[in-house]
Amino acid sequence: MPLKPTQQDILNTKDRYSNDEDSLSTLIDVETLQSIMNDFHQLTGMTTAILDMKGNIVEATGWQDICAKFHRIHPETAKKCAESDFRLVQDIKPGEYREYQCQNGLWDVVTPLYIENKHMGNIYTGQFFYDDDIVDQTRFIQQAQKYGFDKDEYMAALNRIPRYSREKIKHLMQFLVKLTSYISNISYAKKKLDKVIQEQKRMEHSLRESERFQRALLQTIPDFIWLKDQNGVFLSCNAMFERILNAKEEQILGKTDYDFVDKIIADQFREHDRKAMAAGKPSSNEECVTLADTGEKVLLETVKTPMIDEQGRCIGVLGIARNITERKKADDEKTELRNQLQQAQKMESVGRLAGGVAHDFNNMLGVIIGFSELGLVQTIEGSQLHHALQQIMTAAKRSADITRQLLAFARKQTVSPIVLDINSTVKGMTHMLSRFIGEDIDLVWQADQTVWPVKMDPGQLDQIMVNLCVNARDAIEDIGKITIETANVIIDETYCNHHYYFLPGDFVLLAVSDNGCGMDHETLKNIFEPFFTTKEATKGTGLGLSTVYGIVKQNNGFINVYSEVGFGTTFKIYLPRHCETMQIEPDNSPEIALEFGQETILIVEDESIILEMATLMLQSFGYNVVVAGTPSEAIRRVKQHHGKIDLLLTDVVLPEMNGKDLARHLRKIYPNLKCLFMSGYTANVIAHHGVLDEGVNFIQKPFQRVELGAKIKEALGKDNSKQLTDHKRDPSL
Repeated sequence: MPLKPTQQDILNTKDRYSNDEDSLSTLIDVETLQSIMNDFHQLTGMTTAILDMKGNIVEATGWQDICAKFHRIHPETAKKCAESDFRLVQDIKPGEYREYQCQNGLWDVVTPLYIENKHMGNIYTGQFFYDDDIVDQTRFIQQAQKYGFDKDEYMAALNRIPRYSREKIKHLMQFLVKLTSYISNISYAKKKLDKVIQEQKRMEHSLRESERFQRALLQTIPDFIWLKDQNGVFLSCNAMFERILNAKEEQILGKTDYDFVDKIIADQFREHDRKAMAAGKPSSNEECVTLADTGEKVLLETVKTPMIDEQGRCIGVLGIARNITERKKADDEKTELRNQLQQAQKMESVGRLAGGVAHDFNNMLGVIIGFSELGLVQTIEGSQLHHALQQIMTAAKRSADITRQLLAFARKQTVSPIVLDINSTVKGMTHMLSRFIGEDIDLVWQADQTVWPVKMDPGQLDQIMVNLCVNARDAIEDIGKITIETANVIIDETYCNHHYYFLPGDFVLLAVSDNGCGMDHETLKNIFEPFFTTKEATKGTGLGLSTVYGIVKQNNGFINVYSEVGFGTTFKIYLPRHCETMQIEPDNSPEIALEFGQETILIVEDESIILEMATLMLQSFGYNVVVAGTPSEAIRRVKQHHGKIDLLLTDVVLPEMNGKDLARHLRKIYPNLKCLFMSGYTANVIAHHGVLDEGVNFIQKPFQRVELGAKIKEALGKDNSKQLTDHKRDPSL
């Protein structure tokens, strides 16, 4: 038998497991069962205990002192008691009872308690002798001496142990087995009932929540909603409908239209109700009503739907009305603008056609000019082939001029250009732009104080800034940052060979960057098309960026967009530097001293045309180049490469992983690998995203050959005094 508990032990056990829905103490009526077992003890003198499968005491009655004070106290005798407990309950089946005389000399009997076919606990009795047992007094005296028990108290406890006939124990255990079965059935029923009650409470709570939600939804909808029965009596309505009758819902329910409006209007409402119910399907009509709370006259588009019960009978009509006054007014305004819009669409179609032709033509010209220049570098000046390549270059440049004229024609605009200090003009707009973008977005102004002047209409510059800043604002969901930057940029022919829409010369860069949602490749392909937009119908016309594009082109400038989904977008506008004569002077500047190298450089860039351009640039400096279009390809090429790789030139934003993570991965192979990061985003925006740490080698796209060579030299840490003049390379390089 288990150790005799105190009453406090039983209470503690109940408290500890009373919240466990699968515990035995929660599945049975403990107090009633304790009372029954107390009566059972009074009638039979039998000791009882009910324990769950964890050994927690659920009920206990009439335990003998010889166990509680002696056998369960000493470690060796307690071990024998535990062995008896284990033997009694091992693999015992429902309806069985099992007896066992423990090694301490007393009999224990147990029957299992199953609930829902799960063994949940056991009912014990024991601590007795059969009346035909011959009790060896000497054995118990020896036990007292062996384990240090008080002999007199121990023997007195032994003499108090009851004796029962085997027949009586049989009948008592049959009673306990039946009691166990009864407890099991009652507990199973209680468990099912508890589940039903809990499910009912859950459903009632869910129903109340659903009703509250539907009520809140009905009151939130900005449309006028009401429900009538077949006789036109109001059954329900929302807060918006209260405005029509200037009454609360409780004042409206149970009444009809005739209680609130003139009979003529009420007759019209009832006629529309009857038509919907007769048709058996929704019907719509327009109704002009006066809002009783404000006196405002509004035009409503009303849809009335018959309410059908489970037997298919019409029991009423549901009305939903929407205020279309402003929409009707807007339709009238659209009619007035239709002719102007049709004309604008025709002109934009011409512009799109011209732009498309120029795009395809310039693609071919870019290939012709690029490979012609490479051919000129690799042929002997004065040779017949060199002369032929010069003629191809001349014809290609003339074709490019024609193409630019075609683009200018497609975007004609009357302008009044003046010489501008772009810094002063844009800075003067920052206050207005801040109001446009709102207080949740930071507007950062970073100007190069030495920028060259430009010549253009200041109104056009205003249009550019407003459209780009509003576009950036719409790309930012909540809190964000918009950065405006200016700088001087020199575009050389090497860069132009791989960017067909650029021309060499001096330009003023105007960049607008945001850290909004960014754009995917498919969106980028169409952003400058008129009427193309990804915004909601009420948030954009699709003409903003096409306007910016046309202005830039009309002023002989260029625009580039760099964007990645989740990182943001940078628009870069290049406006020609203004010179007094407005003529391109021949380049008489001395040759720039550039350093040749023999190091090995790994280039990782997912844009093939930039990858090709950077490769040719680095090879022209004598570097050994390993190229890769993705990070996984870069890792594979590094593992296959025999020899040292001195520097990694990588884009910041790449598929699979970003440039910073790629560099960290490759440094596990080359711990001393030096890195130069490149990106179309401005450097401060890259830092804002946390992609690059301060002080990391970084080059901004687009870059020129000279600029790339200087950055490579800086990243490799070369001595500035060791330089070579950039002469024409051998064709084999």
